[in-house]
Amino acid sequence: MSEITLVVVTYRDVFQWAAKHQGESADDFEERSAIVKLSPEDMRALGTTSGRAVKLRSRAGEVVVRAEVDTGCRSGFAFMPVSPYASRLVSYDAARCSLPNFKRLEATVEPTAEPIPPL
Repeated sequence: MSEITLVVVTYRDVFQWAAKHQGESADDFEERSAIVKLSPEDMRALGTTSGRAVKLRSRAGEVVVRAEVDTGCRSGFAFMPVSPYASRLVSYDAARCSLPNFKRLEATVEPTAEPIPPL
């Protein structure tokens, strides 16, 4: 299996928000939250395809989510919706910053056979 290092940027997703706040099932929210969007080049480098599980590791923690190809994503970057999954990668140092680091997370990514954990 291949492993690459990427910069993960989190974002707010309106469809994820709607799934959580407008009466959709918890499964819908979880499905929209447990993803990472990668460039076609990075998907090839990992040897994986959309819908397959990948493990992301940062200095703060690790998480397994589903990879999705995003043709608008540049190689070397990844996008994740703000969620409990993304929060597992976030570091917080009160001496350096008053807020957790949600915008520029360095993480390694590799394909995995591990299941995506439930929320």
